[in-house]
Amino acid sequence: MNFTRRWFLLFILGGAPLLFTGQAMGFLTLTLVWEGALLIATLADYLLLPSPSQMEIAREYEPQMSLGTENPVRIQIRSNSAMDWQVSLLDEPPDIFPHDFAPVDLTLVSQVRQTITYHVIPRVRGDYTFGDIWIKITGRLGLVRAIRRYPSASPVKVYPNILEMAKFTLMARRGRLQQVGIRAARLAGAGREFESLREYQPDDEYRRIDWKATARRGKLISRQYEVERSQNVILVLDVGRTMMAEIDGIAKMDHAVNAALLLAYVASLTDDRIGLLVFADTVQTWLPPMKGRAQVYRILDALYNAKARRAEADYRGAMAYLAMRWRRRSLMVCFTDLWDPESSRQAISEMASLQPRHLVACVTLMDTKVQRCAEAAVETPSDAYEQAVALQMLEERSRAVYELQRRGVLVVDTPEEKLSAALVNRYLEVKEKMLL
Repeated sequence: MNFTRRWFLLFILGGAPLLFTGQAMGFLTLTLVWEGALLIATLADYLLLPSPSQMEIAREYEPQMSLGTENPVRIQIRSNSAMDWQVSLLDEPPDIFPHDFAPVDLTLVSQVRQTITYHVIPRVRGDYTFGDIWIKITGRLGLVRAIRRYPSASPVKVYPNILEMAKFTLMARRGRLQQVGIRAARLAGAGREFESLREYQPDDEYRRIDWKATARRGKLISRQYEVERSQNVILVLDVGRTMMAEIDGIAKMDHAVNAALLLAYVASLTDDRIGLLVFADTVQTWLPPMKGRAQVYRILDALYNAKARRAEADYRGAMAYLAMRWRRRSLMVCFTDLWDPESSRQAISEMASLQPRHLVACVTLMDTKVQRCAEAAVETPSDAYEQAVALQMLEERSRAVYELQRRGVLVVDTPEEKLSAALVNRYLEVKEKMLL
């Protein structure tokens, strides 16, 4: 129990007559009466406080949160007391989660359930725990305040951004994939089996135009083909030291995991088989390619708690491991980071060596901070030095990308906010052009 400011003011006010006891003893009697009454009122105020069992408090949230997005947390509170109460509520989200929660002051109306909602933004995947919920209850007379802890510790798993899969499905159903940077027209595919005719779109290849149908209808008509199905896609994820670098507070590896998961989901919709290889200095995870939504969830479970390590990625060992376990032609999507042709020599060499047995795509993140630094105005010598370093980094990175492309490797090199859309578009382009 704590005394409130009102109690201290009343206590000091009751002691004021002691300053005049030298003139008349009646002032001492007045003080004693006042303080005695305050004591009785304080005791009554404390005894009238509701018991812990009269408060119902529960925290609700999705047990599987998405990395880097706002995840809602709701606290429901209800008083079963016959009176209304002034309370202050405090929650304990995991320390590592940025959040918008602040202590909430509210009036609990008897028998009325109230909900407080706030959001957390997990920055690191893995297992975490919410703490207890605390409330401060102020007495009816405003003299005392009780602080109570309600045990509410509960676990939470932070997964890659699974909300992106739901968003993709919703946008696809509404025909609004363009809003997330994905061209809906490509979802129809362009395999070898004729499916239907449709109006020509600006990005259609000329060889897809059906000239007879065009002549009959008086406008350009394109042939649409069935998607090539039952092909193989293997996600190869480098979790070595270079993937520990952060972009806007989130590790490059986490951006890569989000993009890989969305690609796995899209590939499952076209009935392709999806596999996973995670490695650093040793191979950490291998999931042979399989079809279906269940495989997407297996990949999700394998990636949600994977961590980048302070180790040099062994591409030679990882590719040898893969060659021993999978020989069918596949689209190998390698998520890594490129610094320059020298430091990335082994990665470039090993990815290129997978050709022509497999089709290889290298996915790497462009650090927008370096890009902004290279384009910023120079005002001081320090700015000039930083810009020179940034320009050199971009040039060396461009050389590494060029070397990959020269050796036949597809490259997806975009800022993190465009990575998922760019990767899905490249995958659909591979399907559309029958490259696999």
